[in-house]
Amino acid sequence: MPFSSLVGNDRIKKLLTRAVAEGRIGQGLIMAGPPGVGKRAFALALAEALNCQSPVNGDSCGKCLPCRKIAAGEHLDVRTIVPDGQFIKIDQMRDMSLQAQYKPYEGRRRVLIVDEADRLKIQAANSILKTLEEPPDTSLIVLVTPKPYALLETIRSRCQMLTFGPLTVSQLESYLAAHYKRPPDEIRLIARVSQGSIGRAHETDLGEYRDRRDVMLSLVESAVVARDGIALMQAAESLGRKLERDEFIEHLEALLVILSDLLRLKLGESSDSLTNADTANRLSRIAEAMSFDQIEKWTSEIEKILQALPRNISRHLAMDAMLTALTHRP
Repeated sequence: MPFSSLVGNDRIKKLLTRAVAEGRIGQGLIMAGPPGVGKRAFALALAEALNCQSPVNGDSCGKCLPCRKIAAGEHLDVRTIVPDGQFIKIDQMRDMSLQAQYKPYEGRRRVLIVDEADRLKIQAANSILKTLEEPPDTSLIVLVTPKPYALLETIRSRCQMLTFGPLTVSQLESYLAAHYKRPPDEIRLIARVSQGSIGRAHETDLGEYRDRRDVMLSLVESAVVARDGIALMQAAESLGRKLERDEFIEHLEALLVILSDLLRLKLGESSDSLTNADTANRLSRIAEAMSFDQIEKWTSEIEKILQALPRNISRHLAMDAMLTALTHRP
């Protein structure tokens, strides 16, 4: 896939195509940024550009045999290493380091992509230091990660880091409109709930999202409009006990989006600016009943729970405590 067909991160696109055209791509790169913004696709596009038979201004043609083989994962000089279980293991990195010493089999440049590089075990990370320090001119190692500072400093110091950002809403809307047959209102909603991530846009099930959103809207209505204590107790029970951890997180994330919309309404922004514009009437009624301080407090309490979840806290008790605290009038 050529760089020209990728969406977003135009600054990095220009930087890479210029570097390829001028022969200035080094031997070690870190592609860092949020999940789902296209880092791995950029790494493969770079591999194509370096091995394309008919490159144009540092970009691949996307049509020649090397480009097609790289896109299909069949090129002998382009390899992607992914975690074996929870971690990337030392044997995988030793094998990659050995592969890096070989001359290209069928192209001009060997490209070795380490996906989720933050999951390198310490021994595995240490095993590639010499390869990163003295790599052959014919090999390029690309470390792809959403957590660059989880990498060893000794690895970061040996690589050039490229920092990717989330896509804009308009970029995601254009991408979705071009690739999916959906009504405009659905494309709009997916683009806004995906938080700048193509990966998340692909994975979003609107039916499930709307169900989560309805649950959390009802929760806020019970707390600040109806002030229904029984409904809140039932919500804490349902959310805290009946949902799996990932589902629980998704519900809290949906609530954070709702609170963001409520803040926009309190600031006098139009309903068109809302992520959940299709529920503008319902959100407006809630916004009238909430103060700025309440919105800030809700947001803070939810973020505290999300930060505490890795410690295996009781989700039910956390929800119960949060809702008890939030139902007191400021």
